[in-house]
Amino acid sequence: MTTKLRLVLPITILFFWFCSSAQESYWQIEPPQEELLSSDLQRLDTDKLKFFSLDEGKLAEKLARLTTVAGSKTIIHLPDESGKIIGFEVWETPVFSPELSLKYPNIRSFSGTSIQNKEDRVRFSFSHQGLEVMLIQKEKNRNVFLEKTKRGSNNYVVYRREATDAGKESFICSTKMMFEQSDPDLALKLVDDQTLRTYRIAVSATGEYTQFHGGTVADALSAINATLTRVNEVFNTDLAISLELVANNDLIIYTDPATDPYQSNLNTEVQTAITNNIGELNYDVGHLFHEDTNGGNAGFIGAVCRDGQKGSAYSSSLNPQGDTYDLDYVSHELGHQFGANHTWSFESEGTGVQAEPASGSTIMGYAGIVSGENVQTNGDDYFHYNSIFQITEYIATTTCGVETVLTNTAPVLVPTENYTIPKSTAFVLSADATDADLGDVLTYSWEQIDNGVVTTATFGPQNPTGANFRSLSPTVEPERYFPKLSRVAQGSLTQINPAINSAWETVSDIERDLNFAVTVRDNALGGGQVASDLVSVRVTNSAGPFLVTSQDSQETYPAGSIQTVTWDVANTDIGPVNNQFVDIFVSIDGGLSYPTRVAEKVTNDGSHEVLLPGTATANGRFMVKAYDNIFFAINSADFVIEESPIVLSFEDLAYEICQPLDKVIPFVYETYGGFSETVTFSASGVPPGLGIAFVPGTATANNTPVELTISNTTAVAEGTYPIIISASGTTFTKDVAIDLVVFDTIYPDVTLTAPTDTEVGVTLKPDLTWETPANNISFDVEIATDVTFTNIVETATVIFKRYVPVSLLPETTYYWRVKPRSNCGEGTFGLPFSFTTLPVNCKIKNAPDLPISISSSGTPTVSSKIFVIDDLPISDLNVTLDLDHTFLSDLIITLISPVGTQVILTANSCAQFSNINAVFDDDAPAFVCNGDPGISGTIKPLGSLASFNGESSFGEWTLLVEDTATADGGLLNGVALEICVEGVFRPDADEDDVFDDGDDLCLGTPPDTEVNADGCPIYRFAPTNFIVGIESETCIENNDGILDIDTVESLNYEITVVGNGVNESAAFTDTYQLTGLASGTYDVCISGNDGTNTYEEFCFEVVVTEPDPLQASLVVNQLSNEATLFLDGSILYNIELNGSLIQTTADQYQLTLKNGLNIVKVTGSLECQGSFEEKVFIGAEPVLYPNPFVNNIKALLGTIQSEVAVDIYALTGRLLRSKEYRVNDNTIEIGFDGLASGWYIITIKAANMTSSYKVFKK
Repeated sequence: MTTKLRLVLPITILFFWFCSSAQESYWQIEPPQEELLSSDLQRLDTDKLKFFSLDEGKLAEKLARLTTVAGSKTIIHLPDESGKIIGFEVWETPVFSPELSLKYPNIRSFSGTSIQNKEDRVRFSFSHQGLEVMLIQKEKNRNVFLEKTKRGSNNYVVYRREATDAGKESFICSTKMMFEQSDPDLALKLVDDQTLRTYRIAVSATGEYTQFHGGTVADALSAINATLTRVNEVFNTDLAISLELVANNDLIIYTDPATDPYQSNLNTEVQTAITNNIGELNYDVGHLFHEDTNGGNAGFIGAVCRDGQKGSAYSSSLNPQGDTYDLDYVSHELGHQFGANHTWSFESEGTGVQAEPASGSTIMGYAGIVSGENVQTNGDDYFHYNSIFQITEYIATTTCGVETVLTNTAPVLVPTENYTIPKSTAFVLSADATDADLGDVLTYSWEQIDNGVVTTATFGPQNPTGANFRSLSPTVEPERYFPKLSRVAQGSLTQINPAINSAWETVSDIERDLNFAVTVRDNALGGGQVASDLVSVRVTNSAGPFLVTSQDSQETYPAGSIQTVTWDVANTDIGPVNNQFVDIFVSIDGGLSYPTRVAEKVTNDGSHEVLLPGTATANGRFMVKAYDNIFFAINSADFVIEESPIVLSFEDLAYEICQPLDKVIPFVYETYGGFSETVTFSASGVPPGLGIAFVPGTATANNTPVELTISNTTAVAEGTYPIIISASGTTFTKDVAIDLVVFDTIYPDVTLTAPTDTEVGVTLKPDLTWETPANNISFDVEIATDVTFTNIVETATVIFKRYVPVSLLPETTYYWRVKPRSNCGEGTFGLPFSFTTLPVNCKIKNAPDLPISISSSGTPTVSSKIFVIDDLPISDLNVTLDLDHTFLSDLIITLISPVGTQVILTANSCAQFSNINAVFDDDAPAFVCNGDPGISGTIKPLGSLASFNGESSFGEWTLLVEDTATADGGLLNGVALEICVEGVFRPDADEDDVFDDGDDLCLGTPPDTEVNADGCPIYRFAPTNFIVGIESETCIENNDGILDIDTVESLNYEITVVGNGVNESAAFTDTYQLTGLASGTYDVCISGNDGTNTYEEFCFEVVVTEPDPLQASLVVNQLSNEATLFLDGSILYNIELNGSLIQTTADQYQLTLKNGLNIVKVTGSLECQGSFEEKVFIGAEPVLYPNPFVNNIKALLGTIQSEVAVDIYALTGRLLRSKEYRVNDNTIEIGFDGLASGWYIITIKAANMTSSYKVFKK
């Protein structure tokens, strides 16, 4: 009977709830009413809004039944963003202290969970001012807000946070940054001690804030309650922290701006107000809410519990209400008070936690308020891992607050490995977490935690430091794809100059470490617990990009058909990535998800055949993913899978058979499109003697499981046998080709091939290779230092017939052997080979060209070069650097090898710290910025110097220093390379870069002596030894130029002068002169000796000039009777105007012309420069000259500028010739060719003018 009651009672209650809920109609959906929105809500995207009216009295009646007694709950209904009314089981979670609640019983705060989906929950406040709601939808990864459209109204608007515009562009948090270096080994411990910490908060309100919210103390407290309700949701979830408003908080609510204690120094004033009215012993953290210019200041980083500091924070806004104020302003400043620094990185603060690109998007970021640097419009309502870690560290040092033991247990997170991946390649990180509390909803946040300045301009695949990936809101999915799968499907692996609300995700095209934290929240009500793990992803230059090369254009395939997928292995099958196998997945939604694996743990050799699934799609994609790593690639174009009536679904296309055993191969018979025929299964291509059986032998129904049994396997020899499996119906047959890979139990020894037995001088990373006649699957490799293999130093199992050791020592003899194996068994190790490795030697090379100045002007790049003459493979390399520079975060310092490999030593690191005096070594710990020099000791570079290993040491090495900001400069004082190579350096005792063992003919040259290819000193003339004089030609083409050379030191000189037909050689001791030179360029080379030493030839170029030809031009203004004379080519100019002489040195001279004919002549200082003469006629009537003339006569036309018509008449009046002339420089030339000598009449016609002249042709 009791059992029946237990079954019936829930049904009765559920029935009663449905009946009663139908009567609860306090919500009424309303038509769009954007015009009724308050100014704060005007920023919402109206296309994404839903409007409702609320009977607040009815809702108040429901909530009035609730008390703070444990177990007091009720069900209310709230609308969501789609307009649905959702039922929530709710209970009171007060923000007010019990004493304050008694004073203001109608100002309340509640929590609840959805009765339809326990993963959705609600936080809301309710008072005489109405309702403010935040719906938390974990599965949908979003929050929904419900607010009044305007104060005094019963109308409400529902919106998602992404529907908002920023509305806070001018907000600036002016909190002074502080930072104490954290121990990275502690970084795994977050909020996991099953403790809820409750802190007493005192919130003062300015008169402006109170008046904004209605004007009374109760109005202000209602608004404060609404804000703290939302703040507590975040702090409960991420930090297990709850804030409770102090009992006498109404004492610090001010209603009149004229009489409140707040003027211009809000930090100090609010601290004083809270101390005086509340008392330092009566609160743990204090804050001021203000209505004014957008801004905030926490006063101190880490102020909670610290008397005299804990109440000095304020948050100010022109609209101090709603989600933007509650989360982006108040939560941000409270985050500072609890010990968190900013996480944005658009500029450096030197805190070590700036791991969000540009503005960032989490609570401690600046989303939406940094013009040109905004990741998104508004911040998200969660703390970054770095913020949670800083707050956790800080509150562990405090003693205030009330601790309550939670029954909620923290998630348990399986530690994640570190990985090495190829460059320019997408990857995915996944967490594995469990929680003993079955009702908890685990959410995951994968965030990059690399500190460094990252701006819109520097964000991209070449960025050496800081974040390549933005933070994303926690999600119920335990994995995160980098970048998002939608971008990978578009081929958008990289991004530069990202815009607001764009992806802010890019893979790295350079070698660097990407460090990530996964934060797992259990989202438990009443105080969440958080677990975390750190993962390092090493991007290597020596592999990648990993690409799928097949299906790069749309193709169509039948469902259930076999297709080939190809990919570029790109060195991922060898070290340092060393990924031997891949999985292959298929997507049917264009690459947004990959639910079906079509190949598992197949060889990473660049090609594999897969069997397509039966589901038809127009949006198929393949993903090839590393089997035991995180990187992957997808093909670049959708392909079509067409429906097939029959699909034979095999798990694989190749099956291993171990003789003498039988093999059972399962597959599933699938049908599509209503296909219902009975099919018969058969196999063709089966080798003789091999048994084949199907159970069942026929099938009709969809999803029929079938077993194919292979028997009598000893009837065939070891090898691979392709057979075809068929399902044949009346109208359709489906074939699938599979391989039977038969193994016997005989494993012949492998044949070792390289290095040859007893070989000496072998590299530390030799390519061990072998051959085998058998069809083996894998090989065991052993390397030992003794022939009996008692001291084995390295082992490996590989699938290829080669192996590269990773831990060999120099000058050591090793023995190695290989054993074949398959899934059927294994052979034995064959006879070993031995080899002896090369020695490793090291030496230091210093840069010769230092110091070099780094200018504080602009953004200079300086470089120092070191030439290494030894041609040996590098086994290790370290860099010593001595550099003076203020504000180290300005610098990117890179070492470049002779073949172009680049390794970043440091980049935009250490903020305001100055100077570097350090040795960069891969084996050292990561550097910590501290003191002066800011970077010192033996430290690990940002990049990996191991990238140079295996390269030749020979050539020019370059250390590049890029100063990326103005104003700070310094000196590059010293650079040295410690180069360790495999082999022995050739001797060079005098370090002149000429080997002593045969090349150097002058051993023992002093340090820094310049030598030639034989190692002998090079003697050069002093830079001031020659005094060169040039006398140019006295006039054009006089050919009388002179070259004079005087010397400071008397030596035996030989000179050659070549050029312009001159080829002179001569000897001299002190002076030399060469005369008779034409203008032009001459190459002069001088060599010499002092009787013992021969000096290097010194060559230079001299130029003999000649006077320039005179150049003059005249520009006439006919209207003003003025002309401008432009002059060039001489020092002095002689100007003759109508017989009057003028001299000038100017290059421009103004002349006043008379009416009629003007003659202008110009000569220069030298007669040989030539002369200039021009006639200028000023007047309305043309003038003809000369008259008489020989063949042509000129006409000066004065002001006539257009075309003129000219007629030539005989004295008898007969027209002889007519022609039109275009006027050029006021002059035309009239031709009389072909006309006899004698008198003629010329008529010149122009606009408004006709003139006739009598002329005589000689």
